[in-house]
Amino acid sequence: MQVPGTQIDQKPFEYARYPKSTFTIMPDGLIAALAERQVGRNGWVVMAVLCKMTHANGMLGIVSAKRVSEQAGISLAQVARGMRDLKKRGIIAPIIRKNAKGYRHPDKSSFGHVAQYCICKDVWSGIQRD
Repeated sequence: MQVPGTQIDQKPFEYARYPKSTFTIMPDGLIAALAERQVGRNGWVVMAVLCKMTHANGMLGIVSAKRVSEQAGISLAQVARGMRDLKKRGIIAPIIRKNAKGYRHPDKSSFGHVAQYCICKDVWSGIQRD
């Protein structure tokens, strides 16, 4: 049963306050792409954390699996499964780097280096920016 507005004791213009780096906004276009491509639950959680670090051109900020695990509250294995699912479904892809000889290759994680990813062009084009 609805409660009349006169019985609600609420101050006008009260907004939700979130501590720094605890709230993520996922664009509708990205949510539609995740649903259409049937991304699993680990992929959704990982993408929510990655959305905190998205640049205007679709590049994702460099973040370690340990940091994603801490922010999302999931294990490192679940982070790995989520990243693999996002890559397999074509949501994210590693950026292309050039080596000293000029050969282009996808960025990879190695000791002391975290691979950088970007949102795929077809997914990024479906995200409307106002």
